[in-house]
Amino acid sequence: MVRRISLLAYDWTLIVLVLAINGVGLVTLRSASPAEFGQQVFFSMAAITGAVLLQLLSRRQIVSWAFLLYGLAIVLLGLVLVAGREVNGARAWFVLGPLRLQPSELAKPALILTLARWLATRPLQSLLDYIVPGMLLLPLAGLILIQPDLGGTLVLLAIWLGILFVRGLPWKHILVGLALAIPTAYFVVWPNLKPYQQERVLAGFDPSRDPLGSGFQVTQSKIAIGSGGLFGKGYGEGTQTQLGFVPERQTDFIYSVLSEEWGFVGAVGLLGLYALLFWRLAAMALECSRLEDRLIIAGVLAMISFQVMVNIGVTLGLAPVTGLTLPLVSYGGSSLLTTYVALGLVLLVHRDRYREI
Repeated sequence: MVRRISLLAYDWTLIVLVLAINGVGLVTLRSASPAEFGQQVFFSMAAITGAVLLQLLSRRQIVSWAFLLYGLAIVLLGLVLVAGREVNGARAWFVLGPLRLQPSELAKPALILTLARWLATRPLQSLLDYIVPGMLLLPLAGLILIQPDLGGTLVLLAIWLGILFVRGLPWKHILVGLALAIPTAYFVVWPNLKPYQQERVLAGFDPSRDPLGSGFQVTQSKIAIGSGGLFGKGYGEGTQTQLGFVPERQTDFIYSVLSEEWGFVGAVGLLGLYALLFWRLAAMALECSRLEDRLIIAGVLAMISFQVMVNIGVTLGLAPVTGLTLPLVSYGGSSLLTTYVALGLVLLVHRDRYREI
């Protein structure tokens, strides 16, 4: 039986911010890639529908499905390595006619729910307490890294760290983690990256080392952003965009399109909307009395904020190209659906924060 929930129980500030950012994305995409605009409108409506249908459930139902979703994510990530289609060098997609499904997106809410449920009743007092949380991360991250999808792996790591931080990390554990992370990244992760991935990292920080190759994307992106000036060149008038110099302008570099056409004012305006979204998510987490609910919202906040910072950092030449989309703005059905479902999950646990269920 479906419960009747008052619309007043929902946080409408969050809803308006999400729809506003999505609207900016649709307007920008219409200029960047008109051929894909109609599909993105369909994806947006489907994602909104998914978030709304999620509200028919209770918090208890969603949380009880955490380990089931985690297991499903493991199965799909393993299956895509065998039966998936390779796109842009990564075997990360199921192709069903005109639809492309990316199972690594399911791994994000699955990890958030599972990790939050586990840590809600278990403190982080000794290094042994990190064994199970680490074992929850490794299978998902490992399967995504094999595809290979470095960006997706880093998002899972950001979720994991964000939830652990909110759960309460002693300073000595943070220092130990940093002491282990730096040599691990240098001696283990870096040598096992493919040559083109290493070149992407290096070119991300210094595009001039290969301006016509690995540094081409970032170089053209910076030109587009810089040429926008204060108020931009006008909607649909961005030369770098319309002449095809900005690569992947509908996905990874859509922020460059917005910056060129709407200038500094438009670029900062979108950053302001994201800042308000992050503030609202943090405030909603603080309004929840249950630790489990706070950890769920913290995981969603970590997921979205990390992708925003990395995506925009890439367009500005401040981060290496990782293939991460800009949440609610970039073209892509799987990413948009995951973001809306994650935010729908936030609305749900915040709505039920006073319910003893």
